[in-house]
Amino acid sequence: MWSLIPKEVRFFDYFEQQSQHIINAAGLLHDLVHHFADARAKVHAIKEVEHAGDQVTHEIVRRLNTSFITPLDREDIHDLATRLDDVLDYIEAAAERLVVYRIKEPTSACRAMSDVIVTIVHSMDRAIRCLRTMDPAFHEHAVEVNRLENSADNLLRDSLAALFEEEGDPIEVIKWKEIYETMEIVTDRCEDVANVIEGIILKMA
Repeated sequence: MWSLIPKEVRFFDYFEQQSQHIINAAGLLHDLVHHFADARAKVHAIKEVEHAGDQVTHEIVRRLNTSFITPLDREDIHDLATRLDDVLDYIEAAAERLVVYRIKEPTSACRAMSDVIVTIVHSMDRAIRCLRTMDPAFHEHAVEVNRLENSADNLLRDSLAALFEEEGDPIEVIKWKEIYETMEIVTDRCEDVANVIEGIILKMA
């Protein structure tokens, strides 16, 4: 009898849609730090993407509360939706700090971190797209996400060391330390997404 009741598979569509929002936001952040003119308008564009992502999260939760049968455990769906929302929130937070702190020009370290963010969100997206079919190719994408997160860790460490050594203004040190750390958290949250997917795939195998 249970096999005759369709599972609500639209959750996979929502996860992939949210991942696309993240890719768009990461691309806008990259453009912001590499071409800092008209920064406020670019940050506003990122906020708009983040708001669209919030709507996806709300829809996932709504469907979770109304679907009789789900393709994955309800806890896993909620966990993955939350982790994806976190990625988008931290991208938006990093962009906002660049304007709120009245940054005159992004540093080379900031630009390098945005390069890593763009790369890792694409690897995360490939991992998400394995979820619908439980594709074992997920593993190689998860390894790449982990490698990029480690790369961001190293970049953060080196950037902070250079900041404390070269920047004489303590206010600038405080500003950039928080910006760098917020950008690095984006990569941590991407790794969280990959870890949730790994747990789901192992459970379903």
